[in-house]
Amino acid sequence: METFLERSGTVIDEQALLARARSLDPEALSELHERYYQMLYFYVLGRVGEQAVAEDVTAEVFLRLLEAFHRGRGPDRHLAAWLFRTADHLVAEHHRAHYRHPQVPLEEDWGRSRAAEEGKDVVVREQVREALKHLTPDQRAVILMRFWMDLPLARIAQELGKSVGAVKLLQHRALTALAKRLKDLRNDYGEA
Repeated sequence: METFLERSGTVIDEQALLARARSLDPEALSELHERYYQMLYFYVLGRVGEQAVAEDVTAEVFLRLLEAFHRGRGPDRHLAAWLFRTADHLVAEHHRAHYRHPQVPLEEDWGRSRAAEEGKDVVVREQVREALKHLTPDQRAVILMRFWMDLPLARIAQELGKSVGAVKLLQHRALTALAKRLKDLRNDYGEA
């Protein structure tokens, strides 16, 4: 059964573009980069919270895509899902490296704690970032695409290669898990 997206040519055009990119067509590679860079960048930025890191990670995702195509690998369907999974892996690597080798910004005032310096907003952002780590990659993608990038459910479904119903279910489960995790984090910090 043909879906609306398939009838409208969107999925077919995307598959043709991906096939051209897999053959290393420079125009197709450029178009894929233009289509996905901003969405992927904001997704990564929502996970890492630093522009420079988000730019580096997003660039690395596209570099890995190009390397995969050079080796005759990479996605042949659902490019967005492949990009977001790769971004998830790179973000996890970044967090592991950052945890093992924390870096203190040069401009940080050594006399104040980070929470006191930046206020309660930083604490809340960190709690949300921490809570997002406990979601599945698909749940995280849906939440960030829906609420950070303000994408409609149909577009998210298309990008992830899922039905709108599956995206709604992922969103519901993710919001439930986030609410529970944020409540637990608040309790851990002694907030009520």
